Amino acid sequence: TSRIDGKKAIRGGIPFVFPQFGPWNFGPQHGFGRVVRWTLERAPERLPSGDVEAVFSLMDNEITRSMWNYPFRITYRLILREKELHFHIGVYNPSKDLTFSFNLLLHTYLKVPDVRRCQITGLHGCTFIDKTRDGAIYQEGRDVVTINEWTDRIYQHTPQEHIITNVVSGRKMRLQKYNFPDTVVWNPWMDKARECQDFGDDEYPNMICVEAGHVSTPVILLPGTAFEASQILQVM
Repeated sequence: TSRIDGKKAIRGGIPFVFPQFGPWNFGPQHGFGRVVRWTLERAPERLPSGDVEAVFSLMDNEITRSMWNYPFRITYRLILREKELHFHIGVYNPSKDLTFSFNLLLHTYLKVPDVRRCQITGLHGCTFIDKTRDGAIYQEGRDVVTINEWTDRIYQHTPQEHIITNVVSGRKMRLQKYNFPDTVVWNPWMDKARECQDFGDDEYPNMICVEAGHVSTPVILLPGTAFEASQILQVM
């Protein structure tokens, strides 16, 4: 069970990693985007198409500036379709003279029957940073990636689409992404699961994280400019 207290992220769903990926000297791991409260700009509304849309926003405030002293505005638009979930993100720098850099990642948790039976496509030939081996860099030689141990990898310059098999009652999940050059694959496995707060010791076989992000290099946002990125999750 996760606790929503504004101090630590919940374990599940799609935590919003911003402005830092990984440990941070000035605030919580993976930044403040996944722990602060967002503003509901537009409540969930059914569109003529039958889709449901909601819009959230986050602006700099006293809490964010105590960790990261830059003005910013993020809009986060979600669209739920029959078999798809769309994520549209815009990060805007309203400053007239300050440039800032940031990481951005959607830390997508997927519930699966058995992670050892999952396969991830689209990573063959990609270089990756292996955080389980002190950040060593390798090249992925497998046609499909499988999980049989503690896995924490940042795949770089990945294609815009991945297929994850054996999720959602054994079906496939398509992940499509735009302006997210990296794909993070994570499962804590047995020993690391015991170290994770709000994470059951025996829950690791039933989850996998496949995360679209911009983390191996930062986004640099000039004054008055914006950055946009998006992701689509589709049950096949």
